[in-house]
Amino acid sequence: MKRYLVLVLIVFTLLLLVPLPALGSRDGDKPGADVSKTPAPSPDGNISDTGSAPEENATFKILNTATGEVVEMEEREFVIGTVASEMPASYHTEALKAQAVASYTYYSAKRAKAREEPEEALKGADFSDVPATFPETYTEEGLRERWGDNFDTYYNKICTAVDEVMGKTITYDGQLIYAAYHAISSGTTETGVPVWNVDYPYLQSVPSPGDKLSPQYSSEASFTAEQFSAAVSGIADGLNLSGDPAGWITGEAERTAAGTVTALTVGGVSLTGQQVREALELRSACFTVEWRENTFLFTVQGYGHGVGMSQYGADYLARQGSSYEEILHYYYTGVVLS
Repeated sequence: MKRYLVLVLIVFTLLLLVPLPALGSRDGDKPGADVSKTPAPSPDGNISDTGSAPEENATFKILNTATGEVVEMEEREFVIGTVASEMPASYHTEALKAQAVASYTYYSAKRAKAREEPEEALKGADFSDVPATFPETYTEEGLRERWGDNFDTYYNKICTAVDEVMGKTITYDGQLIYAAYHAISSGTTETGVPVWNVDYPYLQSVPSPGDKLSPQYSSEASFTAEQFSAAVSGIADGLNLSGDPAGWITGEAERTAAGTVTALTVGGVSLTGQQVREALELRSACFTVEWRENTFLFTVQGYGHGVGMSQYGADYLARQGSSYEEILHYYYTGVVLS
């Protein structure tokens, strides 16, 4: 009998460790907004100096930059819309919970800071940096149009996940954290230094090998000499993009341990990977480049800035049996959930 129980435990353990197949490409599986362009935090690295818990039955005030209108939404409705916009609904429920807590923490901290130090440009709103799908996909009608026949399944799944964690936040040293997240890492998450030049004690590099199983892990982008020159010439003064294009990029790129390019010599000027990424609209700053067949060919790993929680990595961990608490503690170092 004991031998039988041991065999059962071994089989169960192996099932948890075996990676699941990469997800498909249904609408609910597609990445939501480009969360890769999370804005830089304040210079001191704190997104909120108060760290206070959000009020019960509170609301978020969001500036719709397209219309200039300030929209006020109940917290639950806003978090549901945010999770639906920023993480595929087909992801594991524990990953959706982790996303809900991270999103709620991020926007609660933004709200606290905006109400303590109001910005005229926000017109009384708490923030404006929401996915481009706001406010359309933040309503049942908008999500029904997006998901079609899958609406009931996806909507109920996200609502259930949000309701189970609503109000929970992530803190470090008593402060709400800058809960950065991204779609897919390079296989190792990044620190805040190469992205925002701020070193957060809770945003440290951790292995995220499940990301390499994503069907969108690797991407390519090619540019003719004319396209490349037009895109990067305005990045910095002194760029010399004359002569043979094969000589425009020289030397080896400098990288972090996670693979993010920190320095690449283009036209005699050292550029950061983030500068190149933004100019060329690459999926991440983790890339290699070569001049081949009269084009610059970029091979890119991951999708997003790579800092904080990897959404695909969160789904992978959840499918291996990790809870949302374990996922958040894994990607955010030394934090407290409450």
